[in-house]
Amino acid sequence: MEPLFEAKVTYNGRYELYNVYRLETEKYKAQLIINEDSDDTGAPKELTMFKDNNNTWHTDDKNCTELCSTLGIEIDVFNTGYGELLGRIGVR
Repeated sequence: MEPLFEAKVTYNGRYELYNVYRLETEKYKAQLIINEDSDDTGAPKELTMFKDNNNTWHTDDKNCTELCSTLGIEIDVFNTGYGELLGRIGVR
């Protein structure tokens, strides 16, 4: 399965990169991209996230709510605004 996109988020004051995959319509998996040269920040290696009827992002285990919200915003931008943004690049 190919990732939809690569998300950049902060965790414990450091940037982390996650590959984001779509599992179902409103269910996604974020998998940490491990960099051999960097220190372990304790960021979760993998998160399964879903969007509820109130448009709020949650994880299956109810942990890492801030990280989940940040990744969820990036997913929302990818799904709704990213294509529109790309269409405007270079247009004056």
